[in-house]
Amino acid sequence: MAKKMGRRMLLIALVITVVQVLVFYHYNKLFSSNNLSTPDRISSSPSMQRSIAREIATLKQKYKFVTPSADDQYVAYLGNNNVLHVMDLQTKQDVCEANNPYSVEYVEWIQDERVFVGEQVMPGDLELKTVDVPSGMQTIVTRFQGLEPDAAFAKITFSTLTNDIYILINTSSTSALYHIGTMSHVTQVPIGGRFIKNIALTATGDNLYFEDYMGGSFNVLYFDSQDVAHLVKLNAALVDVVGNTLYYGDINRDGLVTAVYRYSNQSGQSALVKTLATPTLAANIDITDAGGVTVDSSST
Repeated sequence: MAKKMGRRMLLIALVITVVQVLVFYHYNKLFSSNNLSTPDRISSSPSMQRSIAREIATLKQKYKFVTPSADDQYVAYLGNNNVLHVMDLQTKQDVCEANNPYSVEYVEWIQDERVFVGEQVMPGDLELKTVDVPSGMQTIVTRFQGLEPDAAFAKITFSTLTNDIYILINTSSTSALYHIGTMSHVTQVPIGGRFIKNIALTATGDNLYFEDYMGGSFNVLYFDSQDVAHLVKLNAALVDVVGNTLYYGDINRDGLVTAVYRYSNQSGQSALVKTLATPTLAANIDITDAGGVTVDSSST
């Protein structure tokens, strides 16, 4: 009897281990090793770069969710009949198309080979999936139900080193922040009643930077690994996180960025990177892999 019981327990343990390995494989595939290196932008002539910029600007005039990949090789956009297109920016040809059964309301690249797609199944019911490029294969990541009718995906940020995913869902007046770890377990992050506008995760997953609106001002802070909030700067906007480095902007009365700063979490000190000639929305400012500041010309 003891031997039979031992074999049965061993079999159960083996099944559990296999399931865990399969789940880990799914998330490891989501952030595959091909994506771990810092992406290099397309090596092309200035004329090719101008052509790509014009193409993106033209697409933005016609379609929603026009989003270039990190290396500027592809651009995703939502075409007619709720179809997500991914186009090669050099050949101007589609490499894949993904039909979506529900209304698409969010598109975000996972490096250069996958795209997050957020859909509204119905008011208060949101689904997050990924689309592989160029196969077009779709994989459901998770679903959020029982939300307020106007709840929508506001921002998704992730680490390809740790496979952590943070999902910000906002209504007109409230925010909810969710975390998905390697084993696909979804947890809600306590945010203390804040209204959060933007989030960005460090490469190592140690700090989640965010911009909130509280006390009549926009502010930049971060949650550490214990979900404790730390202030970086009052009256500021979150621009981006590159690697483990935060870039934020001083803002004027209109909420437009006037200067961009680099912040060191280790020293707690900030350094001016660039003063902008024209105040600009933080969403229209790009930070290069080398830490340079550029303004999206298609938005001006």
